[in-house]
Amino acid sequence: MSIISSYSTKIRVAPRAARGVGSRTDPTWQMLHEAVVSVAAQLRGEVRAEISDYNGTTKTCDFAIVTPEFPRGVGITVSPSGEVRFMYDAYGGYKRHAQRICDLVTQSYTTVAVARALRAMAYEVDIEEHGQGSERRVMVRAVQ
Repeated sequence: MSIISSYSTKIRVAPRAARGVGSRTDPTWQMLHEAVVSVAAQLRGEVRAEISDYNGTTKTCDFAIVTPEFPRGVGITVSPSGEVRFMYDAYGGYKRHAQRICDLVTQSYTTVAVARALRAMAYEVDIEEHGQGSERRVMVRAVQ
């Protein structure tokens, strides 16, 4: 059965940034946007504002990553309290593709957050990525 499901994540953005004017200036919202754009580029996909289910019904979200491997897309929504959730329709064997996108967004958000924190402490930061998929490793080096 085709249905768009929603999945929680540990990512949180500042509540005032969840929607509206604050979202353009809040660092946590900017980090989420940067992570989404990075993952979409890595997977040769696009950032959009809606996803679809198996039947073609669309659902609007704050961000969506649509890739050639998963054309329905993974949506990312932010609640007014700042909770970040992933949503997608995995019907038809797409669970692995959808989960990969979710994992990459989470990893990318964490990398961006760590790099920003280190830069704020006056460290020079280099980020190296090795491998693809489940074998992908990100190393953050900081030199003061």
